[in-house]
Amino acid sequence: MAKPKLGVEIDFANGPAFGYPFLLNDPNFGILDENILADAPADIVDISAQVRRCSTRRGRNRILANFEAGTATVVLNDPNSDFNPQNTSSPYYGKLLPLRKIRIYADQDRGDGIIQRYFMFSGYITSYDTNFYQGTNEDATVTLQCADGFRLLANVATGAAPLTVDNLNTVQLSGARVNSLLDFATWPVGLRNIDTGDSAMQVDPGGERNVLQAIQTIEQSEFGAFYIQPTGVARFLDRTDVSELADVGPRLFSDLVNVGLPYINLDIAFDDQLILNDVSVTRVGGTTQTVEDQDSIDTYFYKSGQRTGILVQTDQEANDQARMLLAARKNAELRVDSMTLSLSTDNNSLNVAGLTTDIYRLIYVYKTMPGGSTVEKELFVQGVQHDVTPTAWTTKFFTQEPIIQAFILDSATQGILGLTDPPNNNTLSY
Repeated sequence: MAKPKLGVEIDFANGPAFGYPFLLNDPNFGILDENILADAPADIVDISAQVRRCSTRRGRNRILANFEAGTATVVLNDPNSDFNPQNTSSPYYGKLLPLRKIRIYADQDRGDGIIQRYFMFSGYITSYDTNFYQGTNEDATVTLQCADGFRLLANVATGAAPLTVDNLNTVQLSGARVNSLLDFATWPVGLRNIDTGDSAMQVDPGGERNVLQAIQTIEQSEFGAFYIQPTGVARFLDRTDVSELADVGPRLFSDLVNVGLPYINLDIAFDDQLILNDVSVTRVGGTTQTVEDQDSIDTYFYKSGQRTGILVQTDQEANDQARMLLAARKNAELRVDSMTLSLSTDNNSLNVAGLTTDIYRLIYVYKTMPGGSTVEKELFVQGVQHDVTPTAWTTKFFTQEPIIQAFILDSATQGILGLTDPPNNNTLSY
């Protein structure tokens, strides 16, 4: 029984790929399809002993918003000024350059005596900020500000003209289009996990943008998801995968004794923020598709939402997307916006859950409310935040109910037709 142990490593080698060598039979670096060949020899330095505090944040706050760049802040004790780029006696002199690779991880006993490594963040150092605290002796600290692979993709401009390379001038399924855009940005093949896609994309439309913006247009067109995983892998989920992830057995968190895993805080809200009852979706070259729900308008007044510039092939598919948005957002619902865990415990099951629950993991939250009522919600994790100091480790999950409650044949929970008690929410999605 043990708390997680924080680890931080910097790889000063060039290139975007994380250069951890594949080691046969090693529990951390001998994992097929996870450990990859680097694009440059690794030059890895373990700085874990110098870390004073660390915070990471990945994901998004709202399920209809784009994913944001993952970020990390690492504060180091630097008494010898090793992280001063002008210090010629530093062991890192000449290596302290922007966009060097960094990985943040936790080593945790799984409960069977085996220490497992769980990555929390893989990205690139954007700045080295030095601070001094005056006292009996000067004590220098360095703050590493970091961003994940979104930063690199956002740095690659496409130009105004339509792209005609890597099959971007042909009709492609959404997954193939994402891969073509990653090829354009020379993103490593080993740092990709891209679904095939359900919707065919029009030829590249052009326009002033960067590669990340172009991929996020595909993400919205597909009604899927694109984000960077904790290992640094670019992940694209298509609509089918998002639907099926809502049918995976959820991980239970509860405030009941000996029921599920404990949390320390829930952020519960009931408001009009997510209501949509007048939805318009427009594809490139198409006619705007608008759908409304009069009962919702009568109750909440008009709450309009627009999505434009998507690259689907037909107006019918744009209409399908508008109707799905309307069905999911026409009514006000009690929400659980976030849940916070404390991993400063000797509860191995809780610690492992806190370190392995990631974006699009399905969870079930149970809360006993004053007055005898309860809140019970099945939720997708949409963002993950870790805050670590020498005395505390808190993990926050930003959550949202699945927006695609698709009918899935033979599923015990997503394959129910007809009226049920409680009411069945499964719908035939496009």
